[in-house]
Amino acid sequence: MISQSMELPENHTEQSDNNCILILDKLGKSWSSRAQVKNDEIEVDLIYNPDHDDFIDSLLPFHEHPRYLEIDDETRTLILSSGWIAYNEKTIDIEAKIISPVCNQLIYSELPGTNNHIIRWLAAETLVDEAYHILMVLNTCYTCRKQRGLLELKLPSFDLVNNIEKEVSRYSHDWQKKLVRLAACVVSEVFISDYLSLLANADEVQPVNRITTDYHRKDELAHSSIFRNLTKEIFHHLSYKEKTFFCQVLPLPVHWFASQEFIVWETILNQLNFKYTNEVIGDCRAESEINLNRIDYSELIQLASEVGVFDMIEGKESFERQGLLS
Repeated sequence: MISQSMELPENHTEQSDNNCILILDKLGKSWSSRAQVKNDEIEVDLIYNPDHDDFIDSLLPFHEHPRYLEIDDETRTLILSSGWIAYNEKTIDIEAKIISPVCNQLIYSELPGTNNHIIRWLAAETLVDEAYHILMVLNTCYTCRKQRGLLELKLPSFDLVNNIEKEVSRYSHDWQKKLVRLAACVVSEVFISDYLSLLANADEVQPVNRITTDYHRKDELAHSSIFRNLTKEIFHHLSYKEKTFFCQVLPLPVHWFASQEFIVWETILNQLNFKYTNEVIGDCRAESEINLNRIDYSELIQLASEVGVFDMIEGKESFERQGLLS
């Protein structure tokens, strides 16, 4: 069997003015020991305990609404289980429609500065991680659906994906479309581990849900470092025109990720025959469609600063327009 860790000749590495390639090389070589896909497979059916909630109340966009606070235990359980399903269906979209396409672009060296074996190799490893995450959440979702009688629950398309595709469609040039997708990927990978920690550390939540979320979280901690350094390397190789465009689109995905996905929740609650759906969703939607408080984007601000986004007037103004800088 060929070893997954490869020593690369010096002339394989594209010239760079920073040490990002060296860091990426170390991350690539650590994959066989850190990747969760290398662990034993989780026996979801054996671990699932129906006495535990599948999700956290505080992650529901309407968890403080009086109508939710007065519901019976059976309805609450179904809503929380539906929340877990929606959370994972969105995870699948993130992995399959946001991260994986960018990994493929890296594998084919379609982004500036990525014609490098180390980057292609690391992108392939990351693609395996993402495929494993999809498999994990598919398994946990199916078990949850089966245990809670939710096999027929149908979800519409998420605002997150819709907004990315809408933004991509605004541009005619392929390089612009690729940089929009890169921005969404970077934003996702930079702060997703913080969101995962909320579930991974919630003792009251279904044990198998915590385990699978923690597996995902551990991989994403490495992915955050990977995409931070990839961003620096790619930005270094962009033309001034490309840098200007990337600076302008980089903060946009923060709002897309902050969507409270009320269309999805309205669809779920209607399928659960929750009689106060219109009141609950209407009240919450009137208050705010977007909730920036639900995500921590401080690391994106730090990355933008390190990359040099704020050294360009377009970058600083773009982050200010999105309300991410005071």
